[in-house]
Amino acid sequence: MIDGDVKAFVDGLYYGDETWFKYGDKHYFIQGWFKDGKHYLVLDYALDYGQYSNNPNDEYKYIWEYSSEDSSECVSAFLEAPLWGGKKFYDVEAEMTWTDPVY
Repeated sequence: MIDGDVKAFVDGLYYGDETWFKYGDKHYFIQGWFKDGKHYLVLDYALDYGQYSNNPNDEYKYIWEYSSEDSSECVSAFLEAPLWGGKKFYDVEAEMTWTDPVY
């Protein structure tokens, strides 16, 4: 991972850290939380890259989301999801850049 330690990035996923990163020409935001006995982990585009619809009738959806009673299951699901052009996280993490927050 460019400009960051991939181990620290992944460790933060277990705690739901809010983290911004870039892959290709897109900026992403990942975060998690714990509510009602479940862990949630969601991936989204960073806010300033126009990925949101201005149509109030459109239903908003995350790029990827997962919930479980076990945070390890959420993290494993993210790491194994083919989100990056059909590739998994560890297949492309060397091409990702950990960035400062993007608003």
